[in-house]
Amino acid sequence: MRAISFTLLLVYLKLFVTDARLSVSSLHQHLLKNSTPCEVLQPLPEECICSEPRPLGVVVQCLKTFNGTYFNDTIGIKMDLDPCDPSGSSMSLDITEKNHNISFPIEQIKANDEKNYPIPGLSIAVPGVTALGVDVAVLVSGNPDELTLQVGLNACASVHTKEICASSIPGLDLVLPWWMLKGTYSFGNVCNSSRFDEPRVYTEIMRE
Repeated sequence: MRAISFTLLLVYLKLFVTDARLSVSSLHQHLLKNSTPCEVLQPLPEECICSEPRPLGVVVQCLKTFNGTYFNDTIGIKMDLDPCDPSGSSMSLDITEKNHNISFPIEQIKANDEKNYPIPGLSIAVPGVTALGVDVAVLVSGNPDELTLQVGLNACASVHTKEICASSIPGLDLVLPWWMLKGTYSFGNVCNSSRFDEPRVYTEIMRE
């Protein structure tokens, strides 16, 4: 009798665990299905805010202040992302810098693009090395289901046929590269949804 009761208990436990796993999986799928574009991109750096000014479009704006040994400046980056573009996910960027009155737009960055865009008129002088030009580092790869995005700031220079970047310079490596986005994001359910018809702004950053 005890053996039968113990067997039944094991069966009930297995059913409970299976049901719990299905519930968690269903909840996860529900959350993915009902995610907004801004929610897909979370978490963002604390210097950034996200908004959805149009259906299926997302805008991230960052105002990043750098306080380093060689680099003290404030740079603004605005990214306008269209993850659901039928011809391929795309974005545009607008870079601003107040001290040198810089406004640098970058239009129509398409999927499968990877490039460093030098910011005109902006460089970092490193004693004993050289002046490093500040770049916008961008990668867009994949499709809405698995969209890899990298958008940030870096600084590099060519010295005697060798490229030197901020990450190899002590002191400067503490502040650069800096990424506003770096990861692989799933917009598949977002792109298949048509319920985003009102602009939204996310001023609070979700934390893991």
